[in-house]
Amino acid sequence: MINYVFKRIIRRPFLSLAGLVLAGALCFALCFLVSYRDRQEADLKAMQKSYLVRGVITDARGTKANHMRLHRRFLLFVQDEEKGLGSYIENLCLIKNLECDSALGKGYAVGISEPRADKRMLEEQGGGYYIEKEDFFESKDFCCLVPETAYEEYKDKSIACALVNPYTSAGIGTGDRPNNWTFNLDVVGWYKGGGMDVILSFPTVQRLAGRLTSTESVDAISFDLKDSSQADLVREVAAKEFVTPDPSSTSFRPAITVQDKQYRTAITEMEQNIARTQRLVPVCLFMSLAAGFLMGFLSVRGETKTYALMRTVGMGKGKLVLSVLAEQLLLPLAACLAVGLIMGLPLVALLYFMCYTVGCLAAVIRPSLSTPTKLLRVQE
Repeated sequence: MINYVFKRIIRRPFLSLAGLVLAGALCFALCFLVSYRDRQEADLKAMQKSYLVRGVITDARGTKANHMRLHRRFLLFVQDEEKGLGSYIENLCLIKNLECDSALGKGYAVGISEPRADKRMLEEQGGGYYIEKEDFFESKDFCCLVPETAYEEYKDKSIACALVNPYTSAGIGTGDRPNNWTFNLDVVGWYKGGGMDVILSFPTVQRLAGRLTSTESVDAISFDLKDSSQADLVREVAAKEFVTPDPSSTSFRPAITVQDKQYRTAITEMEQNIARTQRLVPVCLFMSLAAGFLMGFLSVRGETKTYALMRTVGMGKGKLVLSVLAEQLLLPLAACLAVGLIMGLPLVALLYFMCYTVGCLAAVIRPSLSTPTKLLRVQE
C-alpha cells in the first residue's frame, strides 16, 4: 500500500504540493499565535511580579507628602502585619524633619530610613550620595551627610547644629521641653547638590526629637506594594485609618495614594492583547479543519471509478479509507512535524494535524465506504 500511496502522490504533484504548503502555512500560523500568546502571558506575569506600585501617605487633599507631622499611630498601622498594611507592603521609607541652624545655615536635619526616601540621593533623578559609615541608616549615632559642595570643607570633621523645638516654631508652646538643643554631628559623607540641610538616619532624628518633644511623629511615609495586583485591597485595608485623596476635602486625617494608574494601564493593554490572540487560536483550528476537508474533497473528486475498481478487486473499506487518508496526510504530516520542531511546539503542531485529519476524514470517508455499485452509479 505504501508504494501505491507514493505513486498517487507523484501522479498528482500539484495537489500534493498544495496540501503540503497549505498545511505548513496554517500550522506555522497556529504555532506563531500560541507562541506569541505564551510570551505575552510570561511578560504579564513578570510585570505583575516586578512592577513596583508606590504608596504614599499625603494630606487629605493629596497635595502634600512631606512635613506632615503624622502621629505615631499612623506609622504603627502601616507597619502592623495583622490589622494594618504590614503584610502587603515592603521597602518602607520614612522621613522626619527637624528645623536646625548649623554651620551651613538655617535648614533641616532630615532623618531618612533608606536612600530612596530622599530624591536627592537617587541617581535616576539626578542625585547621588557617598557614605563612609556602612550602617549609617540603622545607626543612632550622631553623624550626618552634608551637601557635596560642602563636603571637602567638613570632611572628617564635626559640624555644630542647633535644633529648634517643632512646637516652638509652630507657636503652640513647649511644655517641659527646651526651645532648642545644640550638639555636634560627625560628617561621614555627602549627598548630591547644595543647600543647608544635613541628612541623618531616621533613628537618630527620632532620638533627637525625643530631646525636644514627648510626641513621636513622622513627616513622610511611602512604600512599595509586595503584590501590585493588590492595590484595591491595600486601599480597602487602609480605609481604617486613612481617607481617599480629594482636592476639595477639609478633613484633618491623612490620605493614602496608591500610584497604580500606569500599572493598571499596562496590565489592561497586555490582557486585551492576550485575549485577542486567544480568540484567533480557535479560528486557526477551524481553518485547519476546513483545509483538511478541502484537500480531501479535491482528492476524492473524480476518483469514484478508481475506488469502485479497488473495491471490486477485493480491497476492504477500511484499507481503502486508510490508503486515501495516507495519500492526503503524508506530506501535511511532514510539514507539521517540521514546523512543530522548528517552532519548539510539537504538541501544538500535533493538535493542528489532528484537526486537519478530522477535516480530511469527513471529506473522504463517504465515497470511500460506498459500495462499488453505488460508486459506479455516481460515476454514470
